[in-house]
Amino acid sequence: MNQMEVGIINYNGGEELVRCVKSLTAQSFPVRVFVYDNASADHSLELLEQSGEPCEIIRSTKNRGYAGACNGLREHMTSDIQVLCNMDLDFDKDWAKNLFACFEAHPEAASVASLVMERSGFVNAIGVLFGEDLFAENEGSGKDEKDTDIREKEVFGCYGAVMAFRKECADKVGELDESFFLFFEESEWYFRFNLCGFKTFFCPCAKVFHDRSLTTVRYSPRKLYFSERNRLRSAVRLLPVSSLVRLPVIAFKRYLRMAKGGVPKQSSDGKKLSKVSICNALFKAWIEAIFAIPREWGIRNSYEERYGNVQNKMLEILKRYPLQK
Repeated sequence: MNQMEVGIINYNGGEELVRCVKSLTAQSFPVRVFVYDNASADHSLELLEQSGEPCEIIRSTKNRGYAGACNGLREHMTSDIQVLCNMDLDFDKDWAKNLFACFEAHPEAASVASLVMERSGFVNAIGVLFGEDLFAENEGSGKDEKDTDIREKEVFGCYGAVMAFRKECADKVGELDESFFLFFEESEWYFRFNLCGFKTFFCPCAKVFHDRSLTTVRYSPRKLYFSERNRLRSAVRLLPVSSLVRLPVIAFKRYLRMAKGGVPKQSSDGKKLSKVSICNALFKAWIEAIFAIPREWGIRNSYEERYGNVQNKMLEILKRYPLQK
């Protein structure tokens, strides 16, 4: 097995990018580091070059989004074990060693999920769980590490902030969908991992610290728009027709539950939020998803040809990783 390679997607990462690279070059197990810059407008690459940290920088002349940057990185990566990740991560010094050991212990594993933690000490993600409409939540999110069932187990796939996988398996799955741009692209990708019969194991010893949504801003209408649009597009590709016709009702009930919980007064970058801006984001997401149905139906047919009875397989996947109501 060759050296592990880690590809970082950067967009205006600033000092966070430098800290991320430093935490990788300081690993107890050697890793080769790539940085894919999505046409940043800040000084993050200048800071990185001044730091002298050994890494290979790939400069894009345009922002290809997260999915496009992942594909761009994989064009340069050749190792058996590859990792794609955010720039706002800080890796435990033994993360790579423990991750590699998990791949060695599980030759049947196509992918290995890390334990992603908030810097506050609370869990960010163990795995990913799904509702019947593909609404996704991170398993264990917001819980104290001491009160969470953290053990090695099979999970749906990796949380998008840090995805580790075998090159040969990812090659069979294919590229991430660049038209998603941001959000849910990793979920759709890992649905394809599951449809291929590939397994992902969670490694609790491979610990990573994450500042969530540094780029896209937590609670922002922009984030809501992309995540809802891409979830709906994925549903058209993957779910049975009987599930598709229930999507509006399921979504409306979820929106009501969210509204009862109260709308945050501001996003994490301090900008004011309003019900109007949130409703506009949801409306735009649904309209674009509806207009995309012909294209998504074509992809649905191609998946049927490639993976067999996708709808039945999807129902089994959702039963294995259910989101508790």
